[in-house]
Amino acid sequence: METLPSALKAAFAEKISSSVEHPADLVKYIPDALASYIPKSLLVFENEKPNIQDLNQKTWTPEQAAMFFNDVIKTEPDFSRLSQSVLQGFTCTAANGMNVESSRQLAKAMKQKNVKLGEDELRCLATMVTLKGIPKDLDSYPKDLLLFLSPSDYAATGSCWQYFSNIGKANLDVLQRESSQRKQLLLEALACLKIPDTQVNEENAEVLGRLVCDLSEEYIRSSGGVLLKQLNRCESFLPEQEEAIRTVISSGNTKYGPPSAWSASTLNELSGLIPVFGHSILQKIPKDVLTLWLKNFAHDSSLSREELASITEELLPSRHKRAAECPPDLKITQEVLEDDMMPIYYTPEQLRVCLKNVSLADHLSLILSYPFTVQQLAVLKRHLDETYPDGYPESLLPRLGPLTAFITPEDISKWKINSAETLAALLQNQPSDADAAVMINRYVCLGNRLTTPVLNAIGTRYLCLLNATELNAIDTNSLKTAALDPSACSQTTKDILYNKAKRALSDQHNSRAYYLLIKPYLGGAPGIDLKALSKDRVNMDIETFTKLRKDSLLESIKFSMM
Repeated sequence: METLPSALKAAFAEKISSSVEHPADLVKYIPDALASYIPKSLLVFENEKPNIQDLNQKTWTPEQAAMFFNDVIKTEPDFSRLSQSVLQGFTCTAANGMNVESSRQLAKAMKQKNVKLGEDELRCLATMVTLKGIPKDLDSYPKDLLLFLSPSDYAATGSCWQYFSNIGKANLDVLQRESSQRKQLLLEALACLKIPDTQVNEENAEVLGRLVCDLSEEYIRSSGGVLLKQLNRCESFLPEQEEAIRTVISSGNTKYGPPSAWSASTLNELSGLIPVFGHSILQKIPKDVLTLWLKNFAHDSSLSREELASITEELLPSRHKRAAECPPDLKITQEVLEDDMMPIYYTPEQLRVCLKNVSLADHLSLILSYPFTVQQLAVLKRHLDETYPDGYPESLLPRLGPLTAFITPEDISKWKINSAETLAALLQNQPSDADAAVMINRYVCLGNRLTTPVLNAIGTRYLCLLNATELNAIDTNSLKTAALDPSACSQTTKDILYNKAKRALSDQHNSRAYYLLIKPYLGGAPGIDLKALSKDRVNMDIETFTKLRKDSLLESIKFSMM
């Protein structure tokens, strides 16, 4: 079942869920490959005692685990026995009644199991473990937790140098890049390491770790190639940082030497920076080095297909001669179709003529994983158009992958999108909002219903595209088992979905999990409902609070004063 498409897994999970009455039985009998597809509303145990062993043996999403986390920590006193998947369900609401000692044991268990939490959860956990003072064994706690403490808090454990050495290994992206807290961490780190100007030495670069990703372009230029090792691990850069990196590398004054002297191993050592290189640097690297790296190292790199395509672009001739016929040595055979180096063998024009009389249907998913350039992908799309002038067969639609970027509304109008699996596969390719809206509309216009699998396929990203007619057509029971978040949608959408969600979750209204289930929809809640929640003393995070309707918030305050 692990190899099945996501929409089909969701459909299987829905069938199994509908035939089991109790969550404990559902957890016990559902295959692990389908566990993450169980609707979170069906994982509320209430008075039923969860079986910890069964829960530990399954893989859950954080949202699912949050449903039963409170029940679990009351059932299992030894948190180290809980799996990583279960522990990631920690929320402030679920752990509201924990004492300081229990919260500290929980935090230590999370470090042992390498549990990743979000900003709100980490901030809450940091507050809980420090309620009776700063623990002296902070090194026993998750490094990410230190992001919400300060060097002075760490004084009992060690120096500020040790504190920032740990911070450098933490997941800095838990904090938003432009947040004042993240900027303050960098300033304090520079002060601690006594870096008076913009030049960072190798030892300090090691201590800063991921904080290097936030250094301005002046630091990158002044420090030469010293920062490249750390920069190579960064997720993203500002434009001015990218320009500084290119300047440093192009100078050749680094331990790696000029790009023209690089080997495939050198390129592999700096592979995380390939998206930053651009044509200006890639063109200086010998083509045989690029080819060797693409052949031997690309598979193990973290680069996307699109990023790898930038290397293919460098290996093809800059001018593409129009070809009348396919050269004999470039004939596309079964062996060629199964070769992931195929893109570097053909210019777009050669690919066009050599594809004649070649069927791509059986190999489409495979070849679309290769690093074809934009021009080559356009040729593949045109070949499919010529093969299927009346529209692609539905069996082909889930396999379009990167070709989705070339699809037009006219193409979509010819398609038969009749299954949730097909729509899910199309939307998984992240088409533009305009194209996604046309795909969803096409599905609905063909007489298909917005069931739970379809709503999950539409997801939070495209939910806001649904018009009022489509929203009102959503079945209440489907909404109960769907995983949606309309907080970024229009107020009309929020209002419609809140009323539907409230009806769908009416049977859970008195349960401890009700707030977690209704939380995504609270942006459409009226004041009287917010007042009712306040009586339940829910622990609302600031992000949810800021998305509430202002008129509803004022109304709830008025109710409180009456």
